[in-house]
Amino acid sequence: MSPALHDGQIIVINRLRYLWRKPQVGDIIALKDPRDKKILIKRIAKIILDEYFVEGDNKKHSTDSRVFGMIRRRDILGKVIAP
Repeated sequence: MSPALHDGQIIVINRLRYLWRKPQVGDIIALKDPRDKKILIKRIAKIILDEYFVEGDNKKHSTDSRVFGMIRRRDILGKVIAP
């Protein structure tokens, strides 16, 4: 899959979206990296109970759940709505 976003691109994040709806597979989200709390933009690839496996679109060069494991709902900042 080719990247949906590019370096330096301005995006809009809906921080209220997941107050009423659960994140879904395929959603592009902003999240806090569980290791150092930096903000990352990733796509939800799998949901197991209340944990989310996220991947970057550029899988060869992405730091994602394959590196830091599943994330929890509290690590999700919001849904990217305007790439």
